[in-house]
Amino acid sequence: MELWTGFTLGLLGSFHCIGMCGPIALSIPGQNRSKSAMFIRGVLYNLGRVFTYAFLGFGLGILGMGATIAGYQHILSIILGALIILFAMIPRIKLPGTLTGNYQNFQSMISSSIAALYRERSAGSSFLIGLLNGFLPCGFVVTALAVALVTNTALHSSIYMALFGLGTLPVMLFMNMAPGFISPKLRSKLRPFSTYFAIIIGLLLIWRGFMAGGAMMGH
Repeated sequence: MELWTGFTLGLLGSFHCIGMCGPIALSIPGQNRSKSAMFIRGVLYNLGRVFTYAFLGFGLGILGMGATIAGYQHILSIILGALIILFAMIPRIKLPGTLTGNYQNFQSMISSSIAALYRERSAGSSFLIGLLNGFLPCGFVVTALAVALVTNTALHSSIYMALFGLGTLPVMLFMNMAPGFISPKLRSKLRPFSTYFAIIIGLLLIWRGFMAGGAMMGH
């Protein structure tokens, strides 16, 4: 998977953020409300997200390398594509009880930490909020991670996710600077976009898997 597609995925898919992102992404804490101060806090927040995405990409890239070495990357690509489409079309699928409980506890811990950082209202806390927010559940990010998982190396996967995060930065920074510009009505209209986008990515992963599998059989 070419690295530039990570940035493109982030840029095109960032319209999902307009429809889905909550108050954390739309309002960065700070007492100084000048445009320059808000811009700096917005950049720090988004760089925090990029750092987390790169970290997650590296971790998943290690797993992906194992699949590549074993010769099963094409199968992994097909499975991931099918799962992305399944969860996009049936978003209310529930995980087993233990996994659901652990997932909710983790989400609660991250949210509590973010709430504490909001009370600090410092520029540095903006970076940490972005860092933590990168761990919160987001179907768009999970889709990008699935693509990163089938790259060739852990470093490749990490760079892919960093570029993905940078691709989302223009839209996210605009939302940080002008959170009231996007009306709730527009956000509701854009929400279905994320479903369609995930299905397209899922289909591309399945196609990639079949193509890679066919190339392997040809050799």
